[in-house]
Amino acid sequence: MTFEIISNENIGSVDWQRLADILELSGLNKRDLAKLERGFSHSQFRYLGYLDGELIACARAISDFTSVSYLSDVAIHPDYQGRGFGGALMRRVMQDLTPFGKVIIYAVPDKIEFYKRFSFHPLLTAMTYAEGEALTFLSQKGYIPSPA
Repeated sequence: MTFEIISNENIGSVDWQRLADILELSGLNKRDLAKLERGFSHSQFRYLGYLDGELIACARAISDFTSVSYLSDVAIHPDYQGRGFGGALMRRVMQDLTPFGKVIIYAVPDKIEFYKRFSFHPLLTAMTYAEGEALTFLSQKGYIPSPA
C-alpha cells in the first residue's frame, strides 16, 4: 500500500463529492460542493491523501505567512482511521505551517487528544461568531456551549 500526500498546485483534478463525503463521514459538517471547491481553491495550503490512488484524506490552511495559520478540514475517511495516515498528514502539514508561527484549528471534540500529539493546546479565550444553522451545528457538535 502506498500513501501519497499531494499538495497545493499539484492536487490536480479533485473528486469533490468524494471529498465532501470524507468530511461528513469524519464528523465535520455536510458541504455544498461549490463552496467546498471554492474554500479549497482559496486556501494557500491544500493537502489530499491518496492510498493506492484512492482519495482518503484531506486538510487545508490559510496563513498570513508571518505569525499565524488557520488549519481546517483535516479529515481521514473513517475506514482508514487509526492506521497512521492522519499522523502522516499532520506531520506534513505542521512541517509546512510551523515556520509561520502559531497554528490554530477547530478540533472536533473527540479528536482533541489526537491534536495534542502534535503539540496543540486548548485555547481558553478563543471565540467564534456564527448565526443560524452554523451556530446550531457548533452547539450540537460540542464546539460551543448551548446558546442561552
